[in-house]
Amino acid sequence: MANEFSESLKRIRKEKGVTQEQLADAVGVSAQAVSKWEQGSFPDASLLPAIADYLGVRIDTLFGLKEEKFDLEDLIVRELDSAERDEDGNIIYGAEGEKRRMQCVWRLCHLLACTYMRCSNIREFSRMTIEGNIWKDAFMQIVDEGGFLQAKLNESLRYFLIIPQPEEGYDNPDALAYCKDTEKLFQFLGRPNVLRVLIFLAEQNGRIFFDYNTLKEELGIEHGNAREIVDGLLDFHLVVQAELKRESKNETIYQYKLDCNLISFLTFARILVNPPHNYSVCIHNRSTPYFSHSTYKKPVEGEIDRK
Repeated sequence: MANEFSESLKRIRKEKGVTQEQLADAVGVSAQAVSKWEQGSFPDASLLPAIADYLGVRIDTLFGLKEEKFDLEDLIVRELDSAERDEDGNIIYGAEGEKRRMQCVWRLCHLLACTYMRCSNIREFSRMTIEGNIWKDAFMQIVDEGGFLQAKLNESLRYFLIIPQPEEGYDNPDALAYCKDTEKLFQFLGRPNVLRVLIFLAEQNGRIFFDYNTLKEELGIEHGNAREIVDGLLDFHLVVQAELKRESKNETIYQYKLDCNLISFLTFARILVNPPHNYSVCIHNRSTPYFSHSTYKKPVEGEIDRK
């Protein structure tokens, strides 16, 4: 009567589409030896690693033991933990470790995208797509009724964006419905020197405070324009106001609070100005419009009327 090893070996070999002769050649024995293993005998213990490696399984699996299963969360945690360790297994602290973790997350996202489009050779395609792009701007885009996915692949500025289709549509009241406040924000951003000021502030340490004179001295902006810009930044909560006590009076100072959101905004503003044309992958299986509620035709309640 065949033992558990014999039954498992025979089953796995057939599942992998491997003949007895092929397995025998791979581990350096005769086909008759493999046949005997599948009828109830055991191979020399030293052959077990080669057998398992050729069949792509663990040695435990050859003896009928189930392979250890992990939740998706466990696998991701392991991958990230491994990414920030050196060859000796020691954690790399500081900026270098954080860069490695971020790079790992980016690769996992791209691998997910390749899986989503049902790529037959997911890992190899993902690696070639990331490492093989020599264009200045190379993109990936997948659009269907479930939402859309976009990624920029070059090291100059990589990003990965997934926006699933909301049940109530992208222009539902809690998402991207037409809003006068958004219109006023775009009007404000179009005023003289506003974008220059935002980029200047993004160059500074997040703990730095500034005032009107800072903008005048650093950017050559007139006092009236500087005041108008700061008032607008306050209005849209892009800066916060504080008081600095100096001798017998308090001076008003400001601190930039937009943080990484300016990078997000400028990234996709750039896409609107310069639409992508180089795609490693571009799939479009969507027929319905992105907006469908005509919210621009309807009055919006509860909006702030900014002066």
